[in-house]
Amino acid sequence: MKKTVTILMCAAMMAFSLAACGCKPSVSAVPVTAPWDKMNLPVKENAVVWASSDKQFKAVHKDDKKTVLGKYTDTLKADGWTLGKFADKAADRFYVDMSNGADKIQIEIYDFENTGVIIEKK
Repeated sequence: MKKTVTILMCAAMMAFSLAACGCKPSVSAVPVTAPWDKMNLPVKENAVVWASSDKQFKAVHKDDKKTVLGKYTDTLKADGWTLGKFADKAADRFYVDMSNGADKIQIEIYDFENTGVIIEKK
């Protein structure tokens, strides 16, 4: 019961955020699941999370790619993650590898209804 209420509250909060930011992405909001829910990812304002599983996280943001990249890396560094390889060779996307102990992730920031984010566990 508590889990259902939490999921409904998250969905309502995401819907409210979506309406407030004026974004109208073509994707539907979903609740943030583990392990992403413990990472304090910057999705409370001007963002819609549209996929969340144990291996992959996807969101769309209203902000530009460089701003979104900075928000994610700053948030994760504050949570103990360290920067690894950074690639910006493609004009339309950035890739950042980060690690926290044995955990490794790759963040992809790309053009998708302004700015899309995919985080994958490696």
